[in-house]
Formats: sequence, structure tokens, C-alpha cells
Amino acid sequence: MKKKRWSQLFIKYGRDEAVQFFDTYQSVVPYDIISEPTEGLTMIKVREHAENSLFYMGEVLVTETKIRQNQTVGLGVVKGSDAELSMAASFIDLCLSLGTLDEELAEILEALEIKEYVYTENRTKEILKTKVDFDMMTE
Repeated sequence: MKKKRWSQLFIKYGRDEAVQFFDTYQSVVPYDIISEPTEGLTMIKVREHAENSLFYMGEVLVTETKIRQNQTVGLGVVKGSDAELSMAASFIDLCLSLGTLDEELAEILEALEIKEYVYTENRTKEILKTKVDFDMMTE
């Protein structure tokens, strides 16, 4: 699974699962902390489609953590002030890069995909309740 996809799942739908995974397995995979969870601001770059140009929309608060094992680095960057999730995300990134605990992570990611599907279905149903039927309005 691509890192972008798993990070979306963990950060949107699996905060508790990520922190629990970190708490459970942090003693199994040895790591060194490069930088503790640190808050900072990052610029958000957006593409303006009319002229197809990039511009900076504004800043967002992020929490960033870096850990490593030998030469492999794990990076966890999350929106907002959440040191616990940032540390867990960097640990999961490290595990995926090392190829360790793959089965445990795959199990959690499958559950998160189901959670995402259910959320999307429920959200779609809520939105469709407010849909206007224009054919009915002309009668």
C-alpha cells in the first residue's frame, strides 16, 4: 500500500488505532528519535486552475516527528497540535519502510478501509437527503 494512502487512513479514521499500535509495538522495533514532536507552521500550496499557476493559500499548524533505525527514517507530520499521533505516524512510517509488522499493519488498514467506506456511505446518504428534485418543482 502506498504511504500516501495509509497515512490518509490513519490520520482521518484511525487515530486511536495508530496510537494503540505504537503503544503495543514500540518495544519490538528499536528506534532513535531524531526530533521530538515539534509544532510548526507550513505553507499550503494550491493550484489555481484558470491560469494553471501555483500560489500559497495560507499557513496551517502541524506537528512533526522524525525517528530512525540505522539509515531508515520514519516521518510523521499531522495537522494541528497532536504530538501523540505524530509520534505514532512516524513509527508506522518506519515500520512500513523497514517491512516489519506488515501483517499487523495490513489488518489494521483493512479495518480502516471498511471504516472509511461506512463513513463515506453515511455521508453520501446525508447529502442526498438534501438534494433538490427540480422535476418535482416544475409540477
